[in-house]
Amino acid sequence: MSKIVAIIPAFNEEVALGSVILRTLQYVDKVIVVNDGSSDKTEDVAKLAGAEVISHSSNLGKGQGLKSGFNFVHAFNENNNYDEFF
Repeated sequence: MSKIVAIIPAFNEEVALGSVILRTLQYVDKVIVVNDGSSDKTEDVAKLAGAEVISHSSNLGKGQGLKSGFNFVHAFNENNNYDEFF
């Protein structure tokens, strides 16, 4: 059975991110947040809301955030069955 993963790139999104993750989890099996060098509590909020977090040490941009997320899922998928992205 296929599973669906949502990848959310985020930069200084602590205010809105928690509710976005909680709403997204209603429709997908896993949420991965790519914290793109945020200086606020984006990473903490994402973890508290139930997301898995990948963190960049500096802001690399939305494209690199998505690429990091896809690479993570690709590596993870070798042992699991996550093969759809949202």
